Amino acid sequence: MTNMRIMRKLLPVMLILGAVFYVSTVDSRENIPDTPVEIPSLTITALENSAYTLNKTAIKLHNGKYIKTSRTKDNSQPPYDFKVELVTAAFGDLNNDGIKDAAVVLAWDGGGSGTFYYLAAIVNQEGKPLNVSTVHLGDSVNIKSINISSGTITLDLLTHNFRDPMCCPTKKSRYKYKLVEIDKQYKLILSGSGLK
Repeated sequence: MTNMRIMRKLLPVMLILGAVFYVSTVDSRENIPDTPVEIPSLTITALENSAYTLNKTAIKLHNGKYIKTSRTKDNSQPPYDFKVELVTAAFGDLNNDGIKDAAVVLAWDGGGSGTFYYLAAIVNQEGKPLNVSTVHLGDSVNIKSINISSGTITLDLLTHNFRDPMCCPTKKSRYKYKLVEIDKQYKLILSGSGLK
């Protein structure tokens, strides 16, 4: 009889202790941080085989080039409507998420005398390049260098002085761009320019 009395008194205490132990182990399991997933870095090969938008036209490079050809060929025209080539690229964090993105310079050639240069901002979206903004840099400019530091893209290039022929720009220039988010869309904004 005394064992029964002891059991009746201990049973509620044991149930309460068991419930407390169970709750504490569930809470501790929920507080274990998820193992961070490492986002793969962008590569030049990925950029050379990525999609871009220039002049509101979507293109996809293959080995750094895209060629749009007509169905009918006129001998007085080049054998393509236009072509786009990746000129150079730089890697660095553009959107302040701690993951390296990229800035790409593309050259657009429509077969005439001009070659138009563009700067494309590429965000690393789970290891895949995503072109989020593109700006026109100029006609027949000469890109000397590109880098990304503290979220700023810096381009050193030769642009045209007033008397320069289109083939041969001589004015040393430096353009600085920032990628900003406006209404949930990214946009490249010129944050500084001038002589180098």
